[in-house]
Amino acid sequence: MAAEQLIGKLLYLTLVTRHLQRPVSAAVKGPSSGGKSYLTECVLSFYPESTYYALSALSDRALAYSEEPLQHRFLVIYEAAGLQGDFATYLLRSLLSEGKVRYETVEKTKSGLKPELIEREGPTGLLVTTTATRLHPENETRLLSLTVTDTPDQTHSVLLALAEEQTATVDRTRWHALQTWIEGGEHRVTIPYAKILAEKIPPVAVRLRRDFGALLNLIRGHAILHQATREKDGAGRIIASLDDYAVVRELVHDLVAEGIEATVSSTVRATVAEVKKLTSATTEVSLARLAQALKLDKAATSRRVKSAIDRGFLQNLETKKGLPARPVLGDPLPEERPILPLPEEVLQC
Repeated sequence: MAAEQLIGKLLYLTLVTRHLQRPVSAAVKGPSSGGKSYLTECVLSFYPESTYYALSALSDRALAYSEEPLQHRFLVIYEAAGLQGDFATYLLRSLLSEGKVRYETVEKTKSGLKPELIEREGPTGLLVTTTATRLHPENETRLLSLTVTDTPDQTHSVLLALAEEQTATVDRTRWHALQTWIEGGEHRVTIPYAKILAEKIPPVAVRLRRDFGALLNLIRGHAILHQATREKDGAGRIIASLDDYAVVRELVHDLVAEGIEATVSSTVRATVAEVKKLTSATTEVSLARLAQALKLDKAATSRRVKSAIDRGFLQNLETKKGLPARPVLGDPLPEERPILPLPEEVLQC
């Protein structure tokens, strides 16, 4: 359950960033019945409903015409497939990138057709769940990708939890009160070691420009959450401590490295290793045989294989659509390459 706890903590921290001018958005990915929505709902239960707006689907122009306030809130969509049409995703990207939606349309009046400018004020964060391994490229780079665990051990833990007849009840009142207190608190944060981080992180991918901004905002979010124990500068801003970076780094260092493909997730690495092992005795391996070796069902195995194929580490010999993949080895796996410096390295500077 450690992986799900890490995702839960990161989701909780992500929602704190709604107070910033550029909230950090996230996509919770995983197979069907993998617990994506349940995990998301659990985290949201620790927040007052006023902090987010949850939907199952979103029509093409709903973002433009809806009267639901979005400023300093999170938009939660419980399945990326619920975003109907390219125009809806375009409006959503505008909201995330520009902090607002400006949509000009034409309205029919008694005097004829008249232009009407619709403005929706942000900033707004996005939290979406999906069974896809990758979203639209322009959306993917705007979101942290959090993948739920599909291992047999995790499934066993879930079954035990479901079989538990007496579940502990958690009083959310104090958690909601904390968010209400933060609402009226200070939201300006200064990070005295931000330039050191910029110098220490190797500029190996253009995507790091966006990911570095998300990293800084998560640090700011953690400082806001713990502002009662943080010092303030002469301007009254919260001073982020190195502890804030240490916590955030623990949560996102793998995600940042995987996002720029400087490293590979443990699940993809294990899948590629198993394909290599099985194909040592034959030229290819069936999806059923691979699922048996990984001790996973076919759906979870297929999802892992697709992720590895998307990244080029496996190739699919099957050319007909709708048929199970026939994976073989592709590009060699990269060596582990650290991207975010250790807190000790930052401290030394």
